[in-house]
Amino acid sequence: MYLYRPWYVVASTPLPKNIVVVLDTSSSMKAKHGNETVLDLAKLAAKTVLGTLSPSDKVAFISFAAEVEIPLGKSYASHCFSDHLADAVPSNIAYLNSHIDERGAYGSTFYTDALEKAFMFLKNSENGGTRDKVILFLTDGIPTDSKQMVMNTIQQRNEELNNGVMIITYGLGAAAQKEGREILTSMANQDGTLYGVPPRGQVRKGQYIEIQNPDELRTKMALYYALFFDSRTKHSPKVSVPYLDAWGLGLITTVSLPIVINGQLKGVVGLDLTMIDLLEDVLYLQKGELSYAFIIDDRGRAVLHPLLPSPLDVFEDPILINITDIERGADFEQVYTSMTKGSAGTKDLTAVRTFSKGEWSLEGRVTKTFSATYYWKPIEVIGYSLCLVLTKDFKQIDLASLVSSGDDFLYHRLDLIERNSDLCRYYNTSSLRSGRSTVKFAAEAFTDPSRYLDTEETAGRVRHYTKFMNDRIGFVPNPGFKSDIRNNVIATRQAEKYWPSFHRLDSGIQHWIPWRYIGTYNGVFRRIPGGMNHKLYSPSMRPWFKKAVGNPAKLTFSTPYLDAFGAGYVITLSQTIYEGRSSGVHAETDRIAAVMGADFTLDYAYHLLARHGICNSDSTDETLEKSDIRCFVMDNSGFIVIHADFRKPDSSCDNNSSHFSHKNVENVHITGKFGFRRICFRLLKV
Repeated sequence: MYLYRPWYVVASTPLPKNIVVVLDTSSSMKAKHGNETVLDLAKLAAKTVLGTLSPSDKVAFISFAAEVEIPLGKSYASHCFSDHLADAVPSNIAYLNSHIDERGAYGSTFYTDALEKAFMFLKNSENGGTRDKVILFLTDGIPTDSKQMVMNTIQQRNEELNNGVMIITYGLGAAAQKEGREILTSMANQDGTLYGVPPRGQVRKGQYIEIQNPDELRTKMALYYALFFDSRTKHSPKVSVPYLDAWGLGLITTVSLPIVINGQLKGVVGLDLTMIDLLEDVLYLQKGELSYAFIIDDRGRAVLHPLLPSPLDVFEDPILINITDIERGADFEQVYTSMTKGSAGTKDLTAVRTFSKGEWSLEGRVTKTFSATYYWKPIEVIGYSLCLVLTKDFKQIDLASLVSSGDDFLYHRLDLIERNSDLCRYYNTSSLRSGRSTVKFAAEAFTDPSRYLDTEETAGRVRHYTKFMNDRIGFVPNPGFKSDIRNNVIATRQAEKYWPSFHRLDSGIQHWIPWRYIGTYNGVFRRIPGGMNHKLYSPSMRPWFKKAVGNPAKLTFSTPYLDAFGAGYVITLSQTIYEGRSSGVHAETDRIAAVMGADFTLDYAYHLLARHGICNSDSTDETLEKSDIRCFVMDNSGFIVIHADFRKPDSSCDNNSSHFSHKNVENVHITGKFGFRRICFRLLKV
């Protein structure tokens, strides 16, 4: 229901909330109501309350009977659940929901200890900010302990918090009768006069809500936030934290504003924006290898950063982290303070950029430190702040204007090209018998990436691409490409001069080298033999590209993987291509323009090792010399790239089984550049 959605609650009550949900789990909660127990309905109500919270809120859950139970957490950070309020982020809410599901009903009803614990949570989480503080207290029974003690606890503990805590009580069963109504009303009003505890000072009164029908519990409890609505507040649009859309739009944010008529809240108007549409100019920023941009919200949480998953790749609610956990430069605190205040500025800092060596989880990372200038500015209305980090020596370098040959461009959508006798079936995809290359454009190649991703490609659009790329006189209008894309297409065409003509599909070379390709940072991908790629394919996001960039000027091997187009298990050999220098001499510090790669079948890779007679080939090929030496190739992360076992029909070649430690080499002791196998290996001496 929309009334329970965080975007609705945030628009209605913009202040963040510190909230403690206190749930009675005494034996009386076992009472049946229809096919469910009262406890089942109470747990559903508690989980609905948690569902109204946004990551700006903080929350704790307490269940009580004769004893108090609190979540213990699952890690070293368990104090976030057991004695501090936890941030109401999706992962924490999911954990609290599972804890609630596990609660059972037993014992009597002691209020005091539960209230002591609730105030402890709120006190331990005081941080000086302006927040609504509330305890939601649900019970179906009168207290077993002294009512005077209950009221004394509330009075004393709330005084320690400057009487800033509101208490909302919910009574059902016996708690909805006269005696229960009196104590729960006194608790909500924080007035214990009936029990000899008169009020002291001004308190923030809450409300007692009586539940006659347990079916109404969820609705009444989840609307707790209505008590915080203030018609005097000047409301402005509120932007929710990014979340996964339930209807398949991917990662979205909601901009919402309350509708207030005559001082009464009548509803909330909201607008959903996909994060790709909102952030596309930053998401596809191309300013060299090291330069980058990031976006934070008004609380300092990272919305977009190169170290976070792209909005295109998020399939669950994101984990929100503070930007200071990612940007750890010595003087970044000054930038952070200014950005969270909504200010603009510039500052020279030493930046550290972290790159993957291929697959983040398998092949590690490499870091590069460089002098950079931070430029930041607030994004009006939505409360975000953008920071652009540029290398100090950054200069936009464009290729000189190149002239197309007039007829050599071929787009990868072979299914949209007019009937062509050159078409054939190559492995599991359509290709070209002549071995011509095709070009695929990633979203970052376009001035409007979202439009490209959202618009279905047609034969007419492909013809427009082709005419523009083959245009020699500048007559054809640009169909939406960035200014440097056409030159990159023409430049990568030169690679075919070095791709041998035997890549014709009748040459037989495809049995050994299925594909060769070149990809640029700005989204141009040329492959031979030509074929179709997925619309979301981006060369700079692929492991072979990242691995080459992480090891510049070196030939890099990927670990074996299953080719998406049916060539079986292959490995990729890739290398960086630098921006041109008139001298033709390059250094590792030069700017990278593209990466070139080639896929090899595993058979061919091992054949290259065995053909010189150094390694045992395990082959029936009599032209190969025999040897007793077993060979394998290992990358710098310990993963085996080439091994005789990979040629076996039953080999899966997955990354987990291709690590050095998984190949029965536990007794190999590496000394210098050589490894010696020992029958007995004493690990204590390592």
